[in-house]
Amino acid sequence: MSGTLRWVWTVLGIVSWSLAFSQSSPSVLAEWRALYRQAALSQSAGPMAQSMAMACEQQPSNDQALGFHAVAELMLAEETWNPMDKLQRFNEWKPVLEGVLSELPNDPDMALLRLGVQEHVPLFLDYHDDMPRDRAVVEQGIDSNHWAEDPEHQLFVQEFLLSLKATHNDPNPKR
Repeated sequence: MSGTLRWVWTVLGIVSWSLAFSQSSPSVLAEWRALYRQAALSQSAGPMAQSMAMACEQQPSNDQALGFHAVAELMLAEETWNPMDKLQRFNEWKPVLEGVLSELPNDPDMALLRLGVQEHVPLFLDYHDDMPRDRAVVEQGIDSNHWAEDPEHQLFVQEFLLSLKATHNDPNPKR
């Protein structure tokens, strides 16, 4: 009987821990989003890369953490002075981001991250093919209130979409 009781307490502990983790997850995601906004607006991805590297160490199987980390590293490639170092970092981290997107193909946050990278990489890298798809996923995220609990990020996303439409001479900007 004591073995059964111990088993029940173990299961209850695991369930309680997983519920607590899932409830804290939105605040962690909001923190990662804030890091991304700060890196994008300041054009300095170092702090984001460091934070996301630690997050990946703590949660090695978290695809979203890996996606944010990959984007931070890709942003660092843009900040690098040496063209060969830029290319090496891009070639190292692009497949990581692509792997995350293959696991989470309809995640608006991941689509936004890749869309941001695609918007800023040079044309010769030929990394722009997924822009229409990613843009559609991000727009659907706006329509479905994916970022409703994070209004600052939602506004950032909306402004980014407007900027894309203006940059690409979209004759019909909806947002």
